[in-house]
Amino acid sequence: MSVHVLKIIACAEKHREYPDGERHALLVFANTNDLESALLSTPRFLASCGWEQINVRDAKKLAIEVPSISDQTLRNAAETALQQGYGIVVYASPVTDLNS
Repeated sequence: MSVHVLKIIACAEKHREYPDGERHALLVFANTNDLESALLSTPRFLASCGWEQINVRDAKKLAIEVPSISDQTLRNAAETALQQGYGIVVYASPVTDLNS
């Protein structure tokens, strides 16, 4: 298993923290066998967390070891993925321009 990172734009739907219809950028860490597995399983996982209209913008295998991630928030999400399968960072500001 290895950690993969997916950059995603998704729409909140019955999410406990964000209003329905609000779009956010997400960075998802997925601990899967390969990138294809991450691309297939992550949208299902996000749907179970209150996200819909999931648009994967980029995805790749994490190129460094998790303890080497200097940003505490990102490192925590990657560590959560190692322990629980997925870790999510939701960027608080809603996305208004879907082309960015």
